[in-house]
Order: sequence, then C-alpha cells, then structure tokens
Amino acid sequence: MDNELLFVVVSLLSAFVHGAFGFGFPLLSTPLLVFGFDLRTAVLLTLVPTVSINLVSILSEHHWREALRDYWPIPAFTVVGSFLGTQLLLTVDPEPFRFLLAAVLIGYLVSDHLHGGREPLRISKVGMALFGTLLGLLAGVVNIFAPLVIAYALYTQMPVMLMVATFNLSFITSKSGQIVGFISQGRFDLDVVGLALLWLPLILAALWLGIRVRKRVDMATYRGLLKASLWVISIGILIDALRRLTVD
Repeated sequence: MDNELLFVVVSLLSAFVHGAFGFGFPLLSTPLLVFGFDLRTAVLLTLVPTVSINLVSILSEHHWREALRDYWPIPAFTVVGSFLGTQLLLTVDPEPFRFLLAAVLIGYLVSDHLHGGREPLRISKVGMALFGTLLGLLAGVVNIFAPLVIAYALYTQMPVMLMVATFNLSFITSKSGQIVGFISQGRFDLDVVGLALLWLPLILAALWLGIRVRKRVDMATYRGLLKASLWVISIGILIDALRRLTVD
C-alpha cells in the first residue's frame, strides 16, 4: 500500500497523544491521513486502532457502568448515525467532506473557549438519542465528533468521569456502525484493515507510553502545542481541499 510510512508515523503519534490526554486518536489521525489517502481509506485505516484504543480506555475506567445506565441512548444511537453517515461517505463524492473535516477541527478548537450557562441544560432520553445519532452521522462522514462532545459536556455540566466513560463507549459504538456500513457496501478492504492490524501492537505501545508520561508533562504547554498543530492541520486541509477543487 502506498503511504504506509505515513500511516505508521501518524498512528504512533496519535496514539501517544491519546494516551497523554485521554482522547485524540481520530481527532489527530484522520486529518493527517487525508494528506496521503482519500477520506474513505483514512476512515477505514483508523477503525481497528480506534476500537482497540477505546477498549483499553474503557477497561481502565471505573465509571462506564454508571455512564451506560444514565446516558445509554447516546452510545446506542451513535451506532445508527454512524451507519447512516458511512453510507453517505461511500455513495457520494467524499472530496467536499474535506471542508467539513476542517470545519469540525476548527469547531473543536473554538469550542474549547466556550462556557456553559449558569444552569445546566437537562436533556431527555429522546434528546440524548437524537444527539447520539448526530454524533454518529459526523463520525461516519468525517470520523470526528469532538466539538459536539465538548459542547454537550459544557452546557449540561456533565461530570467529567461520566463524560469520559460515555464518549469512550460512543467512540466504540460509532466504529461498530462504520464497520457494518463498510461491509454492507462491500467496501471493507481487508488489505487496508490488515495494515492497521499489522501495526496495532506498536500503536498500543505508543498509547501505553503516552499514558506513562501523562503525569510527568506540563499539560498546559502540551495542550498549547497540540492546539497550535491542529490549527496548522485545519488550515492545511482547507488549502488542500481548495487546490483539489481548482484542479478538478
């Protein structure tokens, strides 16, 4: 496969960042991979590592049962949304989604400055189901839904530990919907998935290393560097998308 080195470097970096921050694998890997792969292949490449990384995160969590009890409609309906979003990704020209990917990244960076209101929003189970479906749609199309996660947590004043557990569950369920979506369209490329499986042990080792350094690094400096990098990536994707549009 072309650009295998790009996949390895990006995956190791993204896994390390995920370990250090507790999130970030699809957020960082997807926009970097689209510089060398089409968006469909980039999404497929991240499926196995993302599921594995979030399984490790859930197994290290002590609040996932409570999160599932209180917020189950979100991960449950993320499956539905991600399946539908994957159908969209696989049946239309994915190039315009590069603009959406950049917008989602910028949305994440901007949402970090938001503050919830004085009174937390109360979301019904139906509202959670609709929100989960929206998360899944975004995951299916561009593989990222961090901006919506942050906004939801801020405006509902969701407990941090439950937020982490709920959205780790949602990441896994969204990947399940994506896998079913790729299979249903006959687009589950075993060569692509095999590449991800081949490098999975090393990716998980990078995750472990990130977890190990989490308590030893100045997180304020580290987060600042990550945000600066994401701004550069976002602008780069926009420029690349405009270039492709002009060439076409």
